[in-house]
Amino acid sequence: MKVSIQTLGCKVNQSESSSIEGTLRNNDHQIVDKNGDPDVVIVNTCTVTERSDHESRQMIRKALRSGARVIATGCYAQLRPEELTEIKGLDLIVGNSGKQNIVNYLNKIKTLCEKKCEHATVCVNKPANPLALQPYYSKRSRAFLKVQDGCNLACTYCAIPKARGKSRSLVMDSALKAVGELSLEGYKEIVLTGIHIGTYGFDLKPKSSLLEMMERITGMHPDIRIRLSSIEPQEVSDGLLTLIKERNICSYLHIPLQSGSDRILRSMNRRYNTDYYKQLINKIITEIPGIAIGTDIITGFPGESDKEFEQTVKFIEQLSLSYMHVFPYSKRPDTMASLLRDTISITVKKERAKKLIEISKKKRNAYMTRNLGRVLDVIVENREITNGYYSAISGNYLKILVKAEGLKSGQILNVVIRTLTDSVLLAEPMN
Repeated sequence: MKVSIQTLGCKVNQSESSSIEGTLRNNDHQIVDKNGDPDVVIVNTCTVTERSDHESRQMIRKALRSGARVIATGCYAQLRPEELTEIKGLDLIVGNSGKQNIVNYLNKIKTLCEKKCEHATVCVNKPANPLALQPYYSKRSRAFLKVQDGCNLACTYCAIPKARGKSRSLVMDSALKAVGELSLEGYKEIVLTGIHIGTYGFDLKPKSSLLEMMERITGMHPDIRIRLSSIEPQEVSDGLLTLIKERNICSYLHIPLQSGSDRILRSMNRRYNTDYYKQLINKIITEIPGIAIGTDIITGFPGESDKEFEQTVKFIEQLSLSYMHVFPYSKRPDTMASLLRDTISITVKKERAKKLIEISKKKRNAYMTRNLGRVLDVIVENREITNGYYSAISGNYLKILVKAEGLKSGQILNVVIRTLTDSVLLAEPMN
């Protein structure tokens, strides 16, 4: 059977889609892109914002127009399957815990109804499965390894804990085995992913930690660079910073902030204040010069006044950030924030987001400028794209075009950053 897998959302979703692909290939299914005339399209949905919901529905409807049978899975499918059942022709809705068994659903899909289904069959259970090692396949130059799922926090704006369940960790031996297998397959960078990755190992017996896992991985595989996808401010330890300095870990951290107003942070039920966050960022850049630090910001959270938004603007302008992901606040059903009075218009939310995005662009450009003349290790993402340049990504998470000949996808090499043109860094190999 020809299957196309289409993915929205976070790196955890990307990792899970790669695991689905690996399982399907192991069961003799052919994986094709969306233009490859698939028999079945699997849409791995996201529900972090209203826009994510909209994009998920659009992707499902587009897949249906191709004439394929369609399976919806992911966080939107997990939380609100009843909304997706309104999409005429959708065959099957599978929750997050069903992803690892999706090959079984695939084998049965044609028996559900011979003609297009009027209403989708819903297979959604509570997301409480223990994490298990899954097959993995990806054409990407970097591998995404999910080592943790779920979240025990209760940020008032976020529906993901309901979609993902309590925090659960992949046992250490399985994580180490997975890294070994990915190494044998030729991957030179592995991105460790999780919904709340800083709590890795807390649920295991005996308990473990993210730091212990990274120490063991980097000790066993010094030729592979390891990248963390995202980590909460209160979980960036001295030990982690030491490990980044001393081991083969990418000089990069993504540390969500969400707001530069302490009152708004409290209303969001975040576990830190702006002073803590500022001291943390200053400490990181002092200990690891040149490191890239990214963050997330939400604009227009219920009750955010003009003054509090300006506090956020002034606060982030003080920080040595490399980039920001900015999101206008989006009410998520069944969250505590959805009970708050939301008097901020969509227009104001978007205007505030636009202002922060402009600041992010300036910070991104300034960070790229500081890297001119530096020698960086990059991994080639794909083959030659144009005029002898190859697309690559550096350890400190910069997109770079490398002028060279004969490079291969997944290859790591040292390059010298020569110029910055139209927000694009151009480089040449060291030798």
